[in-house]
Formats: sequence, structure tokens, C-alpha cells
Amino acid sequence: MLNREASSARSRPEGILEELHIREGLAIADIGSGGGYFTLAFARRTGKTGRIYAVDVKKKYLDFIRRRSERAGFENIIFVLAGETALDLPKAGLDLVFARNVFHHLHEPANYFADLYQHLKPGGRVAIIEHKKKGFGFVSLFGHHTSRDAIVSAMEKAGYSEVRSFDFLQDQTFTLFAKKEQADFKQKKFEAAGGGKATSWL
Repeated sequence: MLNREASSARSRPEGILEELHIREGLAIADIGSGGGYFTLAFARRTGKTGRIYAVDVKKKYLDFIRRRSERAGFENIIFVLAGETALDLPKAGLDLVFARNVFHHLHEPANYFADLYQHLKPGGRVAIIEHKKKGFGFVSLFGHHTSRDAIVSAMEKAGYSEVRSFDFLQDQTFTLFAKKEQADFKQKKFEAAGGGKATSWL
């Protein structure tokens, strides 16, 4: 039940995982891990040498993921209960911060991601997937959405630059960010080689 939407064909989970280039040994924070669909998918793809941090404000969700991970035999998931204090994540230790359908819940998203900045490795990325405002359904009526422009603006304030966006999701935006100086360096290198705007980060 908790993972029905995340795992649906409409949500294109395999396409998301493919574009993130998840590989063995990566360290990933799944922010707002919920039912753990992506937490478990990351754990499977990163293997025994990977480290997946399932982060959520609800202990019952983390307990749900813990039970499923134990049944699956995963030993590379670390459970982080988010609260009022700083997140218990490794400094300069994350290859990817993944936040799906979380952005609209954050009261001060620029500050939140500015705080996460210290936890990214050099070359680390932030992937934000967020609901679009469409029609008069639950997402639109209850404000569970954020425009892509607002996301990019907040992330720039937090010290990041957009490095790529994807348009294959029907109901969501999907944008990759990196620390500003790293993204700018890659873009300049790409342009110096005769390219235009960089469209690939990896």
C-alpha cells in the first residue's frame, strides 16, 4: 500500500533509477523515504559496499522499511529519524541525495538543502522529483506540488546549480543539481570543447 504509487508504471521507477546511474558502492540519502520503495531499490543496486540512509520524520515508516529490508537480507541500510536537530548523516560522505515528493513539505527548502550541502561528496548530486500542479485532484487542491522554477530558485539560494532535467514523468518534474562551483566547472569545460548547454552529468 505504501509503495503503490512509487512502484506504478505511471511513476516510471525503473526510468528514474536508470537516469541516476546507481552503481555498487555509492552512498545515498533517501530523504522522505516513506514506504521505502527507492530505499530498497538503492540498497539492491549499491550492494554490500553501498550505504543507504533512509530518512523520514515518521518512525513507523522507518520500522516498515526495516522489516522489509530484513526479509530481503539487506545489511547496507541505515535508518535516520528526522527531527528538529541536524540530520545524522556523514560529512562529505554522500554521492546522492534523493528527494521524491518531499519538496512541498519543507517550510524553508533553501535552508534545508543548504544544511545538506556539507554532506555531499565532491561531485555529489541532488535529485529532486516533485509533483506538478495539474487539474483539480488531491495534489493541486492541497498544495502538494512545487513548480520547477521555484525549485531551481531555492536550490540556487542553497548553493547549487541545475545540471540536468528530465521530462519523461507525466505527473512530476525531475531535476538534478550539484554544488554550484562543480556544476559551473563542468559546464565551462563542456562549452570549451565546443558544446552548448551540458545535458549529461555522468
